[in-house]
Amino acid sequence: MPTTRSSERFNRKRIVVLIDPGDSWGRGIIRGISSAVRHLLPWDLLIAPRDDQWRLRVPRSWTGDGLIGAIRDDKTADHVCSLELPTVNVSSWEKTRPGWYRVQTDDRRRAEMAFEHFRDRGFRHFAYYGPPSLRYSDHRGRLFHDVVTSAGFPCEIFRIPSSRRGWHSLQEQTQVWLENAPRPLAIFAADPHPGIQLTEICNAAGFLVPEEIAILAGDTDDLLCNVSDPLLSSIVLASERIGMASVRVLETLLRGEEPPLTTEFIPPLYVIEQQSSEMLAVDDPVFHAALRFIRERAHTGIQVGDILRMSSVSRRSLEQRFQKILGRTPADEIRRIKLDRVKQLLIATEQTVEQIAQSSGFCGPAQLCFAFKKEVGQTPLGFRQSSRHDEAREHWPTNKTY
Repeated sequence: MPTTRSSERFNRKRIVVLIDPGDSWGRGIIRGISSAVRHLLPWDLLIAPRDDQWRLRVPRSWTGDGLIGAIRDDKTADHVCSLELPTVNVSSWEKTRPGWYRVQTDDRRRAEMAFEHFRDRGFRHFAYYGPPSLRYSDHRGRLFHDVVTSAGFPCEIFRIPSSRRGWHSLQEQTQVWLENAPRPLAIFAADPHPGIQLTEICNAAGFLVPEEIAILAGDTDDLLCNVSDPLLSSIVLASERIGMASVRVLETLLRGEEPPLTTEFIPPLYVIEQQSSEMLAVDDPVFHAALRFIRERAHTGIQVGDILRMSSVSRRSLEQRFQKILGRTPADEIRRIKLDRVKQLLIATEQTVEQIAQSSGFCGPAQLCFAFKKEVGQTPLGFRQSSRHDEAREHWPTNKTY
């Protein structure tokens, strides 16, 4: 018997999305949710409803089947619990409630990427800047501290008393903290909001960014990172993939099944380097010039011989400098920069492997595929697929019944 329009409507699920679309992270997750649902699932989405106090809240008159939210505080958690709906939380809030499932950024990998970014630029002094906020948890700073100290380097964490959180107090305490910190200093800011605060405070106090203080934000924002002075470096999170994965988890719950994991961690994508962290904290002009030469021209297919002709030092001397500062050879650094470019192009564009090889300094697609598989453990196309939201679809059952 044909399915009638009324029965189709009866079988549709009503899902609320309690995520603020006011920043790039939230918009990315909502895009991922929407693209996962559109034409694939019989869901009606209620996006970011608010109460008369402008809080993310579900209207009392609304009845639904499930919830995906960025739950960051006890009051919102209590509100969500009162709804008694299958729930997927996409925030990194450390607390949880019985029956909730989570899809969130892999914060350890984010901390590792921040540390690697700074170490690749020769920094030896590190700090974390994350004034108290509901936008992120203290866990982000602790993980960065653990990653840095495990590698044998010191790491400061900015702390502010809970009773002194006003802008002027924050500015004064941050300035005192910076004045007493070693320089050059590499600071990992929790997200773009404290990142841009930090650049403003540095500018007001006369600290040079990035010459004295380099800054990298733990998330990116299309507006904040590009109005910052200087432009703010940031880590690009897989927010759309988080949205797609959260749909897959909730869809499993709605079928009355348990997902395989209570928490699914999604690794960040890559670092966007801008002016706030482009400084190379190395007191070696030969190394400085060679590394800048590699970063500016690796995509053109340069080899170690090109660096030697530019720097007028012996191959042994150049390799000793690179091993001492970066722990790898000039050839390793060329390959790393080229492969980083390949990863970004695979994620952010629809270019073919042949086109990417041409614009990344490889002789051809065969050489690219060989180097990529050896380094990453996946083919370029396999990496593209696993880094995008299409991966979520692969795990959805094809024999759904509603």
